[in-house]
Amino acid sequence: MSEPVLHPYADLVFPLNVRQAFTFQIPAEVQPVIQIGQRVIAPLGHRKQQGMVIGFRDEVAPDMVDKMRPLERIVDPVPIFNQQLLDLLKWMSTYYLTPVGKVIQTAIPSDARLKKDTIVTWKGNDAGEHTDPVLHYIREKSPVKLSAMKTKFGAGEVIQTVARLQRAGEIDLENTFAMRQQRPADFLLLPEIATAPDQLPRKGSKQLAVYEALLAYPAGKNQSAVQAEFGATSAVLQGLVDKGLLIKRPLRPDLDPLKDYHIPPDKTIVLNPEQARATEEIQRAMARNEFAPFFLFGVAGSGKTEVYLEAAALALKNEQSVIILVPEIALAPQLAQRFQQRFGDVVALWHSNLRGPERLQTWQAIQRGEFKIVVGARSAVLTPVKNLGLIVVDEEQENAYKQEDSDPKYHARDVALMRGRFEQSVVILGSATPSLETYYNQIQERFKTLHLSKRWERAVPPLVDVVDMAKEYEETEDWSSPFSRKLRVGIEETIASGKQVILLQNRRGYAPIVKCKSCGYALACPHDEITLTYHKVGHQMRCHFCGYETAPPTECPACGSVDLHLGGLGTQKVEEALQGLFPDVTVCRMDLDTTRLKGAHQKILGDFARKKYSVLLGTQMIAKGLDFENVTLVGVMNADSGLHYPDFRARERTFQLVYQVAGRSGRGEFPGRVVIQTWQPDNFAIQCATRQDVKLFYNKELEDRNQLNYPPFSRLVTFDFVGPRRGEVERIAGRVAEILDEFDGLTILGPAPALVERSREGFRWKLIVKSAKTTDPSGKQLHAATRHIQQRFTHKSVRMSIDVDPVRTMG
Repeated sequence: MSEPVLHPYADLVFPLNVRQAFTFQIPAEVQPVIQIGQRVIAPLGHRKQQGMVIGFRDEVAPDMVDKMRPLERIVDPVPIFNQQLLDLLKWMSTYYLTPVGKVIQTAIPSDARLKKDTIVTWKGNDAGEHTDPVLHYIREKSPVKLSAMKTKFGAGEVIQTVARLQRAGEIDLENTFAMRQQRPADFLLLPEIATAPDQLPRKGSKQLAVYEALLAYPAGKNQSAVQAEFGATSAVLQGLVDKGLLIKRPLRPDLDPLKDYHIPPDKTIVLNPEQARATEEIQRAMARNEFAPFFLFGVAGSGKTEVYLEAAALALKNEQSVIILVPEIALAPQLAQRFQQRFGDVVALWHSNLRGPERLQTWQAIQRGEFKIVVGARSAVLTPVKNLGLIVVDEEQENAYKQEDSDPKYHARDVALMRGRFEQSVVILGSATPSLETYYNQIQERFKTLHLSKRWERAVPPLVDVVDMAKEYEETEDWSSPFSRKLRVGIEETIASGKQVILLQNRRGYAPIVKCKSCGYALACPHDEITLTYHKVGHQMRCHFCGYETAPPTECPACGSVDLHLGGLGTQKVEEALQGLFPDVTVCRMDLDTTRLKGAHQKILGDFARKKYSVLLGTQMIAKGLDFENVTLVGVMNADSGLHYPDFRARERTFQLVYQVAGRSGRGEFPGRVVIQTWQPDNFAIQCATRQDVKLFYNKELEDRNQLNYPPFSRLVTFDFVGPRRGEVERIAGRVAEILDEFDGLTILGPAPALVERSREGFRWKLIVKSAKTTDPSGKQLHAATRHIQQRFTHKSVRMSIDVDPVRTMG
């Protein structure tokens, strides 16, 4: 074995808003073991900071040799990221205009990050009496952890005292970092049976009662169960452990993602000719061990998952790993179940609902290579899998793949393609209703397209009825029910036949607007002027933008009238109306309000799969990816609600949503039916969706986008400006627009108030910049202009954020 190459210097990046890498000297004893992708502790300024090694140097400028500071120590015994994943994170930094240190921090889940604390050391004069308890504590206990002081005295008092002492030069502050401890999910308590009578607790004590109860469980019992069933406190149990009467063993968290999910019986699958051809194409690409992007264009119910499974089997056969991306957490368990049923315990489920030890241990097991297949939402694309051979992006068109809340504002589909390029892997984008960008790319032959044009096995396309709700209410003169006659009859017949129903109402809550009939005043959020939604469950008014909550008023705040009207339609009102029409029908509602708790998605879908409920009612999270053979009716309550949103993608999203939810019906051997209620039955998007005519819609939409120079024929960047004073925000946004206008080839839209102009954070204005691909094919001009603004923007009170390739332009 050859000797490792030793380097005297390392380039480090830190999770700070700093774009440059810093070079440090590597101590001689560290040189043989340090590697790219390891975390280290190094001095930065007057503090120690946690950084990551991204490169080595053999020399630095002569005048810098004596100025090089040594790094302190290595944190990770082995790299947590390989070179390919680091290259991907660097690309994300450049493309999404985010410091590479912050991008790297994004790829490390919070539970796996180093725990930071500050050590406070007294160096002042020890003479004299001190009445300040914090100062006295520092003197007596020095050195002491800042976190311990905050716990003892309260954060406010401690920070104030520490700041004063530091300014006076009486203390030193030093950052310290440590690995987070893996807290056991629970403990197993084993009774020590061979115990002499004189060692037992005294008669009548709680310890003796608990010990005698545990003797009935020689194999042990979980501590949580002992505390719940026997009323034992932690002190009682610890007392038994200290006396040697109990053995306490930590238990690892249960990493089985599907323990609460309904697992249907396994069935033998025989690929149809289209699926077999698609699998053969993918197999040939995987054999070449090079980057190969595919678009799996399959109608709803055509068996795309079977192709994913076959491709994953090929990867495992080649000793490679697999990442399967899904847009919604709600879809992850069902797809993970299919993979776990096929491949066993090598499948991990990864999403934001994993918490604490469960999330940390799952990530570490992925890093060690114990899991070969990772199924998860957006962030799963950055998991440190070993020897990646295949990435699948299911329902690639979904906006949920875009990170919008924090930097980097990445799109997981595009990151998956770049990771496939860096790792020389096969990438499959799957959809029945692709994004316009993906549809255009497959026309341009940037992707190899695999077609699945027929429904799986004996399933046939559902019959679709479109109900004009304006005519419906005109004919029935009944404005009280949200259900048309066709949908009511359909639900009744479906339930009577023992089948199940899915209902889509893409608005949660009970009533989206509460309005005064006397003066027309609509109740709005005091922070952002968005109308408050009434939630009957909990009897509260809520703002779905900022989370503000208040009790419903008994009278109009404007005129005092008590004649308040609950307007609009939410999932809670649909549920109430449904139970009013069919009191014996069991209904489960799936929206953001019912899925906040961990495991709620799995439980709702599992119960529906077990036929505990006859009707699944929900928002867009139930519209795609779900596969229930017993569902023979799908109802869309208000198909055109999304068309009113002021965004150039509104028609595309409406088409995709209606088409996708219609595809949930008739996926088994029984014929399906879809009832679509709409106020715009002649709308082109609605018409194409109901006829399941994908090509007609996409070709027309591409024609319109081309004329208006919107994606996929251009690139977009949005600038968001937020500040406390409206005039100042408008002025700053206008100044940025003027600077951008000096760059050739850019189209500037705005600045203008955001769709929600006022929020808790202040006033919000937006600026949209377009760059045509005909004049700026690679986007270099647009990125150069954006970087120019970003590097020079400074303002005390106005904050600017940048979104490259936004999926929403008016939010």
